[in-house]
Parts: sequence; C-alpha cells; structure tokens
Amino acid sequence: MNNKTTLLFPAFIAEYTQKELETFSRHKIDFTKYLQTASDTLGIVLQDFTYNSEEYKNDEFLAQIIAYLFSCASFDILKKNGIKPDFGAGYSMGIYSGLYAAGAIKFEDGIKIIYNAFKLVSELSCTDEYAMAGIVGLSISDVQEITSNNSLSIEIINVNSEHSIVIAGVKKDVIKALDFSKMEGALAASMLNVKTPYHSKYLKPFANRFSVFIDSFDIQIPEFPIISTFDQRIITTTDEIRKELVFNLTEKINWYKTMQFLIQKDVSLFYECGAGKDLSKIARFIDGDFRFIPLHSI
Repeated sequence: MNNKTTLLFPAFIAEYTQKELETFSRHKIDFTKYLQTASDTLGIVLQDFTYNSEEYKNDEFLAQIIAYLFSCASFDILKKNGIKPDFGAGYSMGIYSGLYAAGAIKFEDGIKIIYNAFKLVSELSCTDEYAMAGIVGLSISDVQEITSNNSLSIEIINVNSEHSIVIAGVKKDVIKALDFSKMEGALAASMLNVKTPYHSKYLKPFANRFSVFIDSFDIQIPEFPIISTFDQRIITTTDEIRKELVFNLTEKINWYKTMQFLIQKDVSLFYECGAGKDLSKIARFIDGDFRFIPLHSI
C-alpha cells in the first residue's frame, strides 16, 4: 500500500486553539502580511484581528476571509517544510484556500472570489429569513423523515458522517427541524452562525451569474488534484475547477463521501490547513486507518 497525504481546508473557524499565531511565529510566517494584503485588496481594515474579536466571529463575510487567511498561511508553512500532498479538498468555502495551495488561483484572487460570492448572495443573507444548522446523533433518513412529515422548507446540504448532518433553508423551518430533532433524540442540534443557505436550492438562481464572474479570473492547472466535495471526482483541469467553484456555492456537498473516497485512495495522513480543529473532530466519527495533523502540531 502506497500511503498518501491530503491537505484539508476548513470553511469557518468555530473555535481557535489559541496556538495558531504562535505556530506562525515559530515557522517565521508573518500573519500581519496576510491581513495587510487582504485589507488592501478589500479596502477595509483587518489588522485589528484578535482571537476574541466578536466581529470576526459574528460577521459572516469577515469569518470567511479570516478562515481563508489562516488556511493560506498554514499551507505556506507546509510548503516551507517540503510537504508535497497527493490530494487536496476544501470543506465548503475551504475550496478557495485549497485552490490557492494548489497554485490554481492567486492569493488576492481568492479574496476577491470570496467577496463577490458573498456580495452576490447577500440579498438572501440580509433578509434574516434563512439559516443553517447542525444535527448530531440522527441519521440521514431520520432528518429526511422529520422534513417530509412536517412539510419543512429545509434540506440536507452536507453530511459530515453517518450521524452528523448539516441542514439549510427557511429559518423558521430550520428552528422547527432542530426542535423535532431534539425530540427524536439528537445528541446536539444547534444553529450555525450563518444567514446564507449555502449549498441549497435557494442559491441555484445565482449559478449563472457566479459562473460568468468566475470566468473573468485566470485559473491555472492545479499542482495537485483537488477532490470535489460535490461528487468526489478528481479535479485536474481549469475547466473542472470553474465548474466546481459554481457547484460548491449552489449544490449540496458531502464531506463524508469525500473522506471515504480519500481513504479508499490510500490516504493515511491528513493535514488540517487552517485554524481550529473542526475537521479533526469530524474525522473521529469516520472509520479508517489514518492520522490527522492540526496546524498547531506542525
């Protein structure tokens, strides 16, 4: 068996380990330069970032930008240390830092794509009518039954593991789904700090406009294959990257199937390229003989 390595890129940062900046310093990575470049690109001030900044946790756009910066800086550490992956995969909006790592997009272009994707769908997020939530302890069929039996305007938009589901849809129905899930014995059922129903049918009307926007960018052939979280295909061309960027915004994803695919491809070592340990925590509930290395352990 030829053991392989994969880089995984998170979407948001639920909780910092509080060791991220220390790790950057140890590897002589100046995180303030990433903040400065993002500030210059966006025309806003990001240099006031701290672990405890509520604005960077509660503002959906800033949360995505900070996650992207941490992931790009994390990859740059791995690159400095000569780590060459066989594959890469981005969890939801983690695709942007994954493409940066693969040399497919420029650092600044990743920032621009995040900004324009958020701006494009902001007509949904600004209404406060939509939401996303996580349910742990119920199966896919359990959640589907709750949805159909109660005629809820929600859908499963991601599966983390057999009993960890992410839903999105109309906010009042998402809340009802959480209540029903708790009644059915869910171990945890809580709202995510996101007002945009990513990966759901509500974003499909934006697909064409986002595709036209993506076509304006210079995208290169990736230096290592990216695995689609939409259908688990191996992405090696610029055309496939463009398609995946649109799918990643407007279609359901499946992190569980993506991890299973990678494990079947003899991946035994995963690096979590980003702040926190969210992907490491999800991996505890996925069967396989593999090892996870979070940022602070590099």
